[in-house]
This record gives sequence, structure tokens and C-alpha cells, in this order.
Amino acid sequence: MKNRLKEKKPYYLIIARKIIFWIVAIMLCIAVFVLFFKENIDKYRVIFCIVQFLAMLFVLRLPKFIKKRYNIVIPNVLDFILILFAFSGFILGDVFEFYAKIPIWDSILHTFSGIIIAYIGFIIIEFLDKEYTIPLSVSPLFMCLLVVSNALALGAAWEIAEYLCDDIFHTNSQQYMETTRGTVIAETDIPLQGHEALNDTMKDLMLDLAGAIGVATIEYKKLEKKQTKKD
Repeated sequence: MKNRLKEKKPYYLIIARKIIFWIVAIMLCIAVFVLFFKENIDKYRVIFCIVQFLAMLFVLRLPKFIKKRYNIVIPNVLDFILILFAFSGFILGDVFEFYAKIPIWDSILHTFSGIIIAYIGFIIIEFLDKEYTIPLSVSPLFMCLLVVSNALALGAAWEIAEYLCDDIFHTNSQQYMETTRGTVIAETDIPLQGHEALNDTMKDLMLDLAGAIGVATIEYKKLEKKQTKKD
């Protein structure tokens, strides 16, 4: 309806979105200026930062695109978490090299990625139940297993993407270097050997799984209670 009032976003989400947008936009302009007008710089590093800035701007626009294209409204809390998560990964992790400066930064983000993916899975289930009246007749345990499996599958797909990125662009997304944990590496960096080179990938998948299981454990009780009321 034309006269329908637009849903108001909470102030914390509006403020966070605007602050992050302008921070990223200003840094993007600076990076582009440096790339074209400064000499004796690491152009690969600057281009890498520009890609991260563009990825962050895309994430900021993603909720509106999903709402317009698929008529799915992302909950405000989840929207806020996704923005902070992307900022922590793209900007703090890669651009400001938190991955190198804070050893557990990558582990923290992967744990939260499992939580976020699982949470999104349950949101989709609730959306299908409300919008399309799909009966939730399957057991809550099966739903939780499905969401956890999906979170782990997406975690594996992310690791494949990281592997391809490292292979094509010679980055260190999977942290297979012994001498640095940063994403951008130098020619002097030394790679890990043997079993040690697999540690980061397997640890990330385990953390994705742990985060998803944590959410599924909480949601299991809610689904079970919901089905009991329907019966």
C-alpha cells in the first residue's frame, strides 16, 4: 500500500551504517588517490585494500537488495551484526591487518560466522512457515541438523574460496605462512610444511561447526516448544 508507513530502523543501526559507510568511502577515495598519484608504493597492497572497501560497501547495500528483490526483511539485530562482522573481516582484518596483529582474530570471526549462518537458517525456516504456510511437521532435531549441516557446508565453501584466492592472487587467507598471519604476503615469507599447513583450515571448520551447534542447541528448545503448542 502507498500509504503504508515505512518501517523505522533503530538509531543504533542507522548510526552504525552511516559511520561505517563514510569511513569506508573516505578510505576508498584515499586509496584510489594513492594508487594513481603516489610513487614508490606497494600497488598490489593498495589494490587489495580497494577491493575490500568495495566489498564492504556492497555488504552495506545487501539488506536493501534482498528486501527489494526477494521481499525478505533481515531482522535489525542480524543486520547490525552482519555489518559489524563484515567490517571486522574486510576492514579491520585485511586493511588494518588485525589478522596479523591479533592471532585469535580469525578464530573469533569464524566462530561468529557459524553462529550467523545458523541464525540465518532458522530465520529462513520461520519466514517460510509464515509467508508460505509450510508446516513444520518434521522434528526439531532434524531441522537443527539441517541448519548445522548447511552452516558447515557454507564454511567449507568459504575455505574453498580462500584456497582459490590464495592460489590465484598469492594471498594468505588460509594462513599457511609461518612468518605472517596477514592476508598480504611478501616474497620473503616462508610457508608452513606438512600437517601444520592444514591447521588453520581445519580449525576454521571446527569453529564454524561449534558456532552453528551453539545456535542450534538454543533454537531446538524453541522449535520443540512451538510444535508442542501446535499439537
